[in-house]
Amino acid sequence: MLLAILLGPILWLAGALVFDVVHWVLHLMLRSRFGWLRGLARPHAVHHEWIDRALVTHWELQSANVWCHIVPEYLTQLAFTGFVALVLPLPFVAVLAGLQTAVFAGMLYYRGRDVNHRPAARIDAHPPGWLTPPSYHALHHVWPDAYFSAYTKLIDRVVGGGAQIAQRRFGWLGPDSMLGAALRDEVERSGGLVVSDPQVLGDLDVLVLLDPAAPLDAPVEAFIRETRDRQLPPEVWALRTSAEDPLARYYRTDVRVAFRTLLVPEVMPDPASARRAARRALFWIRRDAGFMALGSASGLAALRRFLRTPPLEPGGAELVRHRLEFGEFPSGSRRGE
Repeated sequence: MLLAILLGPILWLAGALVFDVVHWVLHLMLRSRFGWLRGLARPHAVHHEWIDRALVTHWELQSANVWCHIVPEYLTQLAFTGFVALVLPLPFVAVLAGLQTAVFAGMLYYRGRDVNHRPAARIDAHPPGWLTPPSYHALHHVWPDAYFSAYTKLIDRVVGGGAQIAQRRFGWLGPDSMLGAALRDEVERSGGLVVSDPQVLGDLDVLVLLDPAAPLDAPVEAFIRETRDRQLPPEVWALRTSAEDPLARYYRTDVRVAFRTLLVPEVMPDPASARRAARRALFWIRRDAGFMALGSASGLAALRRFLRTPPLEPGGAELVRHRLEFGEFPSGSRRGE
């Protein structure tokens, strides 16, 4: 029994991952051209109507959310427990079912308003890693075709749901280059919207810094200032030629901005190499990578050097523990404004 208790949380997490798969499939069904598939997935759409894309909670749908989302999630996890009963002894099944029922009871007590489903005037940039804090799950309600994972990013790492590209506004800042052009092509091919004047930082969701030698703090801090009143954090992709970059290391865990470091070679040999590097970058960004080595066979070694680099606090940074500390959220402001 002791072993069953010790392994219970691992089995519970496995059940949660099974629901993540079901969750992803439900969204595929909601986008299907077949009406009967959309109809089968329709109950899950109620969950997204309960908390809409502006992260507004519609309390009149609270009971519908319980029956259309919370109860089916619990039944899915119990189905996983039934499978466990075929391969493991009864104590393991009892502990797993107990954990699942306890979580279900807690969600019923809060009427669905668990830690992942609470109103927030401003969302922090989620940290890198495998876990999904509430700030990560909130993005799924803003962008329902991404950020499917509930507790660990495994499913998003597999299906490429760890970042939203389509419909977001991108700006390129810095000198033209083969890699910059290739990145722009990949973003546009993925449905991203390229803003004509990247100097107007308030019009952007994602700022791409193309000059690997330019200081990071000035443009990043300016972008943070221009977007500090937004509900969602801004995002920066920065091309760098050295993994030992203390400012990039600092921004990696900064709650004010979602920051991705793209380690690039000093010289990109030809357009074909640039296109391959851009495709690789988008592949890893869709899996929520915060650091990626493009055109390098020693990506893990570069990542180790990057993580060992002491972070350097940017000049002029407004240091906060949460984006809510920026000040009062303006009435009527929307997620991208």
